[in-house]
Amino acid sequence: MTLNPFVYGSASSPSCFDEASPCILEQTSMCVIHVATQAANGDAMAAQAKFVPWLVCMDSNGDPVDQCNQQVGVDSAAVQSCLKTDAADLLKQYLQTDAPIRATPTTQVNGKQVKANYAAIKQAICSSDSTLSACASVVV
Repeated sequence: MTLNPFVYGSASSPSCFDEASPCILEQTSMCVIHVATQAANGDAMAAQAKFVPWLVCMDSNGDPVDQCNQQVGVDSAAVQSCLKTDAADLLKQYLQTDAPIRATPTTQVNGKQVKANYAAIKQAICSSDSTLSACASVVV
Protein backbone atom coordinates (compact mmCIF):
# COMPACT_ATOMS: atom_id res chain seq x y z
CA MET A 1 0.00 0.00 0.00
CA THR A 2 1.24 3.48 -0.78
CA LEU A 3 -0.15 6.67 0.68
CA ASN A 4 0.63 9.71 -1.46
CA PRO A 5 0.07 13.45 -1.27
CA PHE A 6 -2.58 14.42 -3.82
CA VAL A 7 -2.08 17.35 -6.20
CA TYR A 8 -3.55 18.25 -9.55
CA GLY A 9 -3.27 21.03 -12.09
CA SER A 10 0.18 22.08 -13.25
CA ALA A 11 3.62 22.52 -11.73
CA SER A 12 3.33 26.29 -12.13
CA SER A 13 -0.10 26.36 -10.46
CA PRO A 14 -0.73 23.19 -8.44
CA SER A 15 -4.06 22.60 -6.76
CA CYS A 16 -4.98 20.53 -3.73
CA PHE A 17 -8.03 20.08 -1.52
CA ASP A 18 -7.00 21.47 1.85
CA GLU A 19 -4.94 24.54 1.06
CA ALA A 20 -4.34 27.23 -1.53
CA SER A 21 -1.79 26.96 -4.30
CA PRO A 22 1.16 26.34 -4.22
CA CYS A 23 0.09 23.58 -1.77
CA ILE A 24 3.00 23.98 0.64
CA LEU A 25 1.74 21.30 3.04
CA GLU A 26 1.41 18.82 0.17
CA GLN A 27 4.93 19.72 -0.98
CA THR A 28 6.13 19.28 2.61
CA SER A 29 4.51 15.83 2.61
CA MET A 30 6.36 15.01 -0.60
CA CYS A 31 9.63 16.06 1.03
CA VAL A 32 8.91 14.05 4.19
CA ILE A 33 8.42 10.96 2.00
CA HIS A 34 11.57 11.83 0.04
CA VAL A 35 13.69 12.34 3.18
CA ALA A 36 12.27 9.22 4.87
CA THR A 37 12.91 7.14 1.73
CA GLN A 38 16.52 8.36 1.56
CA ALA A 39 17.01 7.61 5.26
CA ALA A 40 15.61 4.10 4.68
CA ASN A 41 17.99 3.51 1.76
CA GLY A 42 15.14 3.45 -0.75
CA ASP A 43 12.85 1.11 1.23
CA ALA A 44 9.40 2.53 0.41
CA MET A 45 7.64 0.57 3.16
CA ALA A 46 10.08 1.82 5.80
CA ALA A 47 9.48 5.36 4.52
CA GLN A 48 5.70 4.84 4.77
CA ALA A 49 6.25 3.69 8.37
CA LYS A 50 7.53 7.23 9.06
CA PHE A 51 5.14 9.09 6.76
CA VAL A 52 1.86 7.59 7.98
CA PRO A 53 2.46 8.47 11.67
CA TRP A 54 3.70 11.91 10.52
CA LEU A 55 0.46 12.41 8.58
CA VAL A 56 -1.63 11.31 11.57
CA CYS A 57 0.29 13.77 13.74
CA MET A 58 -0.26 16.56 11.21
CA ASP A 59 -3.97 15.87 10.77
CA SER A 60 -4.61 15.43 14.50
CA ASN A 61 -2.78 18.53 15.71
CA GLY A 62 -3.32 21.33 13.19
CA ASP A 63 -0.26 20.73 10.98
CA PRO A 64 2.70 21.42 13.32
CA VAL A 65 5.41 20.34 10.86
CA ASP A 66 8.45 20.56 13.16
CA GLN A 67 6.62 18.88 16.05
CA CYS A 68 5.53 16.00 13.82
CA ASN A 69 8.99 15.67 12.29
CA GLN A 70 10.47 15.36 15.77
CA GLN A 71 7.73 12.99 16.96
CA VAL A 72 8.33 10.45 14.17
CA GLY A 73 12.06 11.00 13.71
CA VAL A 74 12.18 12.90 10.42
CA ASP A 75 15.08 15.34 9.97
CA SER A 76 13.50 18.84 9.84
CA ALA A 77 16.61 20.38 8.28
CA ALA A 78 16.54 17.77 5.51
CA VAL A 79 12.84 18.51 4.87
CA GLN A 80 13.58 22.25 4.66
CA SER A 81 16.47 21.59 2.30
CA CYS A 82 14.23 19.40 0.15
CA LEU A 83 11.62 22.16 -0.04
CA LYS A 84 14.29 24.50 -1.41
CA THR A 85 16.07 22.10 -3.79
CA ASP A 86 13.85 19.11 -4.64
CA ALA A 87 10.23 20.16 -4.23
CA ALA A 88 9.77 21.41 -7.81
CA ASP A 89 10.89 18.07 -9.26
CA LEU A 90 8.89 16.12 -6.69
CA LEU A 91 5.80 18.18 -7.51
CA LYS A 92 6.15 17.26 -11.19
CA GLN A 93 6.50 13.58 -10.25
CA TYR A 94 3.41 13.63 -8.03
CA LEU A 95 1.38 15.49 -10.64
CA GLN A 96 2.18 12.66 -13.03
CA THR A 97 1.49 9.96 -10.43
CA ASP A 98 -1.79 11.57 -9.41
CA ALA A 99 -3.01 12.32 -12.96
CA PRO A 100 -5.16 9.17 -13.33
CA ILE A 101 -6.90 9.73 -9.99
CA ARG A 102 -10.49 10.89 -10.42
CA ALA A 103 -11.65 10.70 -6.80
CA THR A 104 -10.21 10.51 -3.31
CA PRO A 105 -9.62 8.25 -1.67
CA THR A 106 -8.46 6.09 -4.56
CA THR A 107 -7.61 2.61 -3.39
CA GLN A 108 -5.64 0.07 -5.37
CA VAL A 109 -4.47 -3.42 -4.49
CA ASN A 110 -1.78 -4.82 -6.76
CA GLY A 111 -2.44 -2.05 -9.27
CA LYS A 112 -6.17 -2.71 -9.53
CA GLN A 113 -8.71 -0.17 -8.30
CA VAL A 114 -10.78 -1.31 -5.33
CA LYS A 115 -13.72 0.40 -3.62
CA ALA A 116 -12.51 2.39 -0.62
CA ASN A 117 -14.25 0.38 2.09
CA TYR A 118 -12.93 -2.21 4.51
CA ALA A 119 -14.73 -5.23 3.05
CA ALA A 120 -13.65 -4.53 -0.53
CA ILE A 121 -10.05 -3.83 0.44
CA LYS A 122 -9.88 -6.95 2.63
CA GLN A 123 -11.39 -9.10 -0.13
CA ALA A 124 -8.86 -7.81 -2.66
CA ILE A 125 -5.91 -8.32 -0.31
CA CYS A 126 -7.06 -11.80 0.73
CA SER A 127 -7.66 -12.74 -2.90
CA SER A 128 -4.05 -11.80 -3.50
CA ASP A 129 -2.68 -13.66 -0.45
CA SER A 130 -5.11 -15.84 1.49
CA THR A 131 -2.39 -16.89 3.95
CA LEU A 132 -2.48 -13.52 5.73
CA SER A 133 -3.79 -13.90 9.29
CA ALA A 134 -6.55 -11.32 8.80
CA CYS A 135 -7.92 -13.40 5.93
CA ALA A 136 -8.87 -16.22 8.29
CA SER A 137 -11.45 -14.08 10.13
CA VAL A 138 -14.94 -13.28 8.95
CA VAL A 139 -16.17 -9.69 9.15
CA VAL A 140 -19.74 -9.38 10.39
